[in-house]
Amino acid sequence: MRIETRTLGAVEVTPESFLTLPEGLVGYEGEREYALVQPERYAPFSWLLSFSDPDLALPVLEARRIAPEYQPAWNNTDRRAIGAVESDALDVYLVANLEPSTGALTVNLRAPILVHPATRLGRQVVLSDGRYAIDHPVRTAHAHEKTAEGSAKHAA
Repeated sequence: MRIETRTLGAVEVTPESFLTLPEGLVGYEGEREYALVQPERYAPFSWLLSFSDPDLALPVLEARRIAPEYQPAWNNTDRRAIGAVESDALDVYLVANLEPSTGALTVNLRAPILVHPATRLGRQVVLSDGRYAIDHPVRTAHAHEKTAEGSAKHAA
């Protein structure tokens, strides 16, 4: 199957990449069906692509890869919403952003996206404890720096 996006153009997706966010994302509550893809040319980024809105293509990074110390506590409501129990491993993605004026790459630690790999359900959790920033700087290795900058620029 193919999804047309304004940011990435046409992207081939497979059923394994399909993801449902029953509550949508903050600001995009009506958009619930997505594909989570990892085009090689944008590594290490993945992209959350809306099936119905060609303008909605968000670059995301796996939290464990860029912020290994990041370990907020997920409550049972968040887990149940995506069909998970306490012992289930969840994937955690952070929305990335490139600040046009400075070129700084940041991720939103305050509103991660939890994904249960088995159910293919996701949920954006807005953390209210104030410990995490919405614009946490990402320090990339020099080899990945250009790729990261180019990938995030496509999201703008």
